[in-house]
Amino acid sequence: MLNFMKPSLLTIPFLAVLLLVISSCALSNQAETALSSPTVAETRVEESDTPLPPTNTPSPSPTVTASLTLTATDVPTNTPIPEPSASPTPTNTTGAPAPVSANWIVKFLVLPGTGGPVGCGDSLVPVSTGQMATGDVSQDVSTALKSLFSTGGQHIGDLYNALYQSNLSVAGVEFKKQTGEITVYLAGGFTKPKDDCDKLRYRAQVWDTIRQFPEIWRAYVWINDKLLGDLLVVGDN
Repeated sequence: MLNFMKPSLLTIPFLAVLLLVISSCALSNQAETALSSPTVAETRVEESDTPLPPTNTPSPSPTVTASLTLTATDVPTNTPIPEPSASPTPTNTTGAPAPVSANWIVKFLVLPGTGGPVGCGDSLVPVSTGQMATGDVSQDVSTALKSLFSTGGQHIGDLYNALYQSNLSVAGVEFKKQTGEITVYLAGGFTKPKDDCDKLRYRAQVWDTIRQFPEIWRAYVWINDKLLGDLLVVGDN
């Protein structure tokens, strides 16, 4: 009995090995259990891989901002375009002489005291008759002389008319284009100026009014059966 209670030297190593084997088996079972059971971390990863259900929250609509701002300069204005004014037609008045334009028939009046070659130190000034040249020399000369003889007054503004005492009219005009000669026949009342300066002015007004047309080279002016040049001789009263 006493021998059974005391272990032998062979029994102690055997027990130690048995304990080691048992411990190893226990540790092995715990490791398998740990490997087979999912951890919290793994469970969370699997949950995070699950797609989230779509939400019906509408995306904010883009706001439209007006980019154009009209200013006063952007809006067209209906500014009326001024219509061209009609050029005034020269008219013959008893006041100031009408201006002379191209292609208009003129008559000549005297501007006294200018130191010019007409009369006694005077000059001639062209004044529009209000009629345009037609190209018919006879007709245009007749138009010019009729306007000159109808001037009437002695003074037209600053201008002087040496024919104011006469009452002449045009009876006929003959023009020879080949020679450039024109013959004018006058009728009516002729009053000879007493002043020699007026005689020279009278002659210059009539002759320059006739010879304004370049086709005319020589002019003959008759009053009844006398030449006007003979009636205006200086010193013959």
